[in-house]
Amino acid sequence: MTIVAENPRAVIGNNGGPEITAFEAVKINITDLYDEARLWLDGTPVETQEQADAINTLKARIKDAIKAAETQRLIEGAPHKQAIDEIQARYNELIGNNKSVTGIALKAEEACNKALKPYLLELDRQQQEAARLAREEADRKQREAMEAMRQRDAANLAATEEAEKLVQEAKKAEAAAAQAEKAKAHAKGDGRATGLRTVYRAEIIDRKQAAAWVWVDHNDALMAFIQDLADKAVRTGARKLPGFEIIEEKVL
Repeated sequence: MTIVAENPRAVIGNNGGPEITAFEAVKINITDLYDEARLWLDGTPVETQEQADAINTLKARIKDAIKAAETQRLIEGAPHKQAIDEIQARYNELIGNNKSVTGIALKAEEACNKALKPYLLELDRQQQEAARLAREEADRKQREAMEAMRQRDAANLAATEEAEKLVQEAKKAEAAAAQAEKAKAHAKGDGRATGLRTVYRAEIIDRKQAAAWVWVDHNDALMAFIQDLADKAVRTGARKLPGFEIIEEKVL
């Protein structure tokens, strides 16, 4: 007989024997039932009604033991769960991020992001425009330097010096363009700087082509998803599904 105590550390008398805790009582009961099941279930097929009835009785006792163990588990876990729930509730007010609550810290952070984004977007636009102009200037100076070097007269020192000067200017312009292209829009201050990040997302514009891509490149995942939909439909009463055979099974 399984005994469940409300106090997980309560002790239980065992027919005058040593006192045991509620968990130990549950464990002893399940262990005894498992040992009994090993004796019955040795691979020999059930051949008589008497054997079937005996095994069914054992099964019922096992189910009762499972229920008792689950009840005891909930009883022992309840104080801890309550404490965890209380802690979670306190911190959710501050940093919670789920469907039911958004913590005030996250709201404040989001407000900061919304305030910064327009400025950073404009700064990014200006930096990209500056980088474009710097690249055009660097390319122009590169072409001028190459043309000057091609046409220079080795016997004309002034022309050679001018060509070399253009080469140096082209190198400086290239360095400036590279520096401008590396510039990132960001806001500094205490802690880590905040800057724009580039993210990508996919948006369906042609369902047939998208479905064809999934069919070819992710067929296993697609079939698993379709199977799950079919299983749910059958559980809710569907008995005919296009492309499926509905199989009837007898289970315990």
